[in-house]
Amino acid sequence: MAEHINTTEEEQVRLLKCIGEANRLRILKNIINEEKCVTDIVNAIGKEQSLISHHLKHLKDCNIVVAQQRAKKIYYSLSHPRLAEIITQSEKLVKELPICQEKECNE
Repeated sequence: MAEHINTTEEEQVRLLKCIGEANRLRILKNIINEEKCVTDIVNAIGKEQSLISHHLKHLKDCNIVVAQQRAKKIYYSLSHPRLAEIITQSEKLVKELPICQEKECNE
């Protein structure tokens, strides 16, 4: 018998997959307290501008971040304050809870 996942669960899975990628998580942690432009994010994370822009586009398409253009720069921020809670709480939880080994999580 196939397991049925309801729409809310599907959306939750998409959210967690979107923020669960390492570079995207770094970006989100970098803009958690203030909006930043791509250059600021690139300098803080130390990755190439094209990679950061790619992940920002994905985060924007998923409605995780919003972009606001001012002059020639685009500034990114979290689309909802509860996203900051998810990020900070998951970081605290990882410190408190032994998380599964990678080989176990991928099965």
